Amino acid sequence: MQQPTIKEPAPMALAETFPRVSAPGTGRRMVQLTFGAAQCYPLYYFIPTITAGNRYLIHHRHTGHEVQLARLDLQTGETVQLTHASHPDADWHPWQEESGLTGVLDYRSALNVVRNQVVYFDGNTVHCVDIETLGDAVLFELPTGREAIGQNCVTPNGEWFVYIHAPAGSRFQVDREGVVAGYHFATGSHIELAVIDNAVIHVFPYDNEHFIVNHPYDHLGMLFVCLDGGPAREMRWGDPGVKGHVCHQTVTARGIAWESGAGSHEISGLYEPITRKRFEWRLPAYWNRVHIGKDPAGLLWFYEKQDGYLGHSLWFLEKLDREQGGQFVPLISDWTIADSGQRGHFHPQLTPDRRWILLTGANEEHRPQIFLLDVSDLPPTTGIDSAFLSETGENDLT
Repeated sequence: MQQPTIKEPAPMALAETFPRVSAPGTGRRMVQLTFGAAQCYPLYYFIPTITAGNRYLIHHRHTGHEVQLARLDLQTGETVQLTHASHPDADWHPWQEESGLTGVLDYRSALNVVRNQVVYFDGNTVHCVDIETLGDAVLFELPTGREAIGQNCVTPNGEWFVYIHAPAGSRFQVDREGVVAGYHFATGSHIELAVIDNAVIHVFPYDNEHFIVNHPYDHLGMLFVCLDGGPAREMRWGDPGVKGHVCHQTVTARGIAWESGAGSHEISGLYEPITRKRFEWRLPAYWNRVHIGKDPAGLLWFYEKQDGYLGHSLWFLEKLDREQGGQFVPLISDWTIADSGQRGHFHPQLTPDRRWILLTGANEEHRPQIFLLDVSDLPPTTGIDSAFLSETGENDLT
């Protein structure tokens, strides 16, 4: 696997009306994109949340007991509501539960960057809304007795919406058949990619044909499914010498970047699912509640760490040394966020122009809002090389 070639992207144009602030603990430059009474958070960080050309940020706005999707114009600062869903049980069970929440099914929407549409669920009715015209259309209905249980995705080429459904009331239970299905935008046809023995919670694309699904019924981990069907295939678990279970992962041009709990230490790594080759290393002792950040190129490695109950920090892996281990630089330290469940995580991802990390932070009342953290000065992480990948993990630093 060759080192990815990264073209110099055009910088993202940001309205001057966005407040410029400093990152807690480090003073790094930040831009606050959302503010006010609503709790705001992007689409989940496994999938895109910014439209082509870096014009709009598609995000959730949670006000009172209602959640809808909105379009933030990054060039003007204008916010427009995209959806008007009214489903009376919009919670993402069991990961983000709030009795009486109405609106779009929380965390289950997906942006089609190619078609400039966002797909969302109003109960079992699946809609798409045009991001420019705001025109709303019904795509299809889930089968009777089923429900959308997980976070969904669109293929990078914009052709397929891939989604998870399970028996109503599954709540991520074992022996409740989870189905990974696909809807073709151009023809309206449906396919079944895989049937899994529990109500799995994420699906996102590895490429236009292959997808990662979380988690098997008896442990944290990754499954691999494809448009051609066939059984879901477990990745990494069962390979020679592996330690720990994969918890969170993102897709990069170099393979899958992930982190995992392994006893009293976290470990992280790069995994290539087609060849089943890997390179793994240990994170600092007693790091727990970690989310790996997303750089689609796989060049910048950064991690969100939960410090105590409400505090969060963000760390950049500057260098991975075979003798001294990882050398980490703090980007944010001890940012207090209210107990907001999934909304309270940073879920950090690099923006398409590679100059900012987009994340969910907190306003003065410690409620979730969306920020950009300036990382334009960061060089690529050194010491992580595709040449270290092996089928046996012989180069691992765990």
